[in-house]
Amino acid sequence: MQPQTTTSPLKQDFMNFLIRLGKIFSNMSIVLVLLCLCGIFSFAGTAIVIIICVFIIIITVGTIFLINPNFFSLFTNIVEVTGGISTFFLENFYIFAGLTIATSILSLILLVLDRRTKHVARIVLSSVVLAVALICLIVIAVGVAG
Repeated sequence: MQPQTTTSPLKQDFMNFLIRLGKIFSNMSIVLVLLCLCGIFSFAGTAIVIIICVFIIIITVGTIFLINPNFFSLFTNIVEVTGGISTFFLENFYIFAGLTIATSILSLILLVLDRRTKHVARIVLSSVVLAVALICLIVIAVGVAG
């Protein structure tokens, strides 16, 4: 004998849809927090490229210019590209952070409200993503203001 459910099939389908939507928002928040972190780490990437190129010049005692006469123009082109990437992430950082916080909060709300299944891992992950996004937002806000 099967247990009798008091919820209508339409309501059950809607609850299943909300759970799936919560999981989708959780996945989106992970991708968006990675974009936020790229915004912070892209400046470190530009600095690393500059350090590596200067290190190559120092190690080879300038003979790199004899081996590759266009090394300096190649170096400046790479710095321009990484600088452009860093600028893109910095210009769009607040959009990424806002979307991360919104999707993380929505996923938390939708997954916590599910009474049938406990989504502990997703809830913890969304909480961590929310915390990381807020920390990134504070770091960029203090860095820009300071």
